[in-house]
Amino acid sequence: MRFKIFALPLVFVSCLAQAQDASLLAGAMRVDQNAGDNSFAVALGYTHHINKYVSVSADYLNEGHPKLHHRDGLGAQLWVHTAVPARGWSVAAGFGPYYYFDTTTGNGSFTDYRNDHGWGQLMSVSAKYHLASNAYLETRLSHTHGITAHDTTMLMFGAGYELRNLPREIRLQNAERGDNLLMLLAGRSIVNSFASETATSYGLEYRRTVNPNVEWSVILMSEGKVDAAERKGISGQVWLLRPFTERTVLEMGFGAYAMRDQLDRKDASGERENKVAPIASIGMRYRISDNLRAQLTWSRVITNYERDSDVFMLGAGVAF
Repeated sequence: MRFKIFALPLVFVSCLAQAQDASLLAGAMRVDQNAGDNSFAVALGYTHHINKYVSVSADYLNEGHPKLHHRDGLGAQLWVHTAVPARGWSVAAGFGPYYYFDTTTGNGSFTDYRNDHGWGQLMSVSAKYHLASNAYLETRLSHTHGITAHDTTMLMFGAGYELRNLPREIRLQNAERGDNLLMLLAGRSIVNSFASETATSYGLEYRRTVNPNVEWSVILMSEGKVDAAERKGISGQVWLLRPFTERTVLEMGFGAYAMRDQLDRKDASGERENKVAPIASIGMRYRISDNLRAQLTWSRVITNYERDSDVFMLGAGVAF
């Protein structure tokens, strides 16, 4: 059942490939069942307008760190809104599914944690003020529902930017069918526990372009060592891309990660097991020159044995 997570990244990347605007919001979050349990909230979203009054969005939502919970997730919403003016106000209401990742506890102790995954609903109301510069300011009230004893309400403020439809010749400069890309990667991995242990991560990535909006990749990756435990593996992902500027491409990938993991962090000679887990990624790539590329990605490893992790990687490579 955990592989249902692929359904939501598919919605997310489909929206990303056609996105008409991108937004970043931040604010405050309250746990509905405990009004005194508050934290921060951050939302990153992409929106595609279907017609004058209907849009779909794909959202990454971080619900902060309330007591004994660190939760974030991916959501997709269908929006009904007023007509969007060249300058002025528009209002909207949205609703859709939400797949969450929650680092929580089994017995009320920070030393005993688990990684819960599940489905809920995400609903929002929004007010935007559109500026003449293709940018807008936004106030959004969002609510997550259907998550046992941990529904939340978030009030966030931020800004968005309407993405341009770049000419075909510009899009083809970023990637043409049959292009290859080889990249060296390095960064940090973070264990999804209450302590958020970190390690230095490394990788070697090969990508091949299917068309200007689709790529596939193979990545050899080491997530580094946390205490005595070290995890290494190989992932395969399909990526959808959306040109953001003449040199910058937004991207999201999803696939599978085959790894060898050591579960006992305190025993350097502890038993190692082979695992396969879903992996989902968001990134941005910059075209330095005709042959050189720079890339920043964030990947979420989604396990079923309390070992989720975030892997942030910065890389540089050669297109050929």
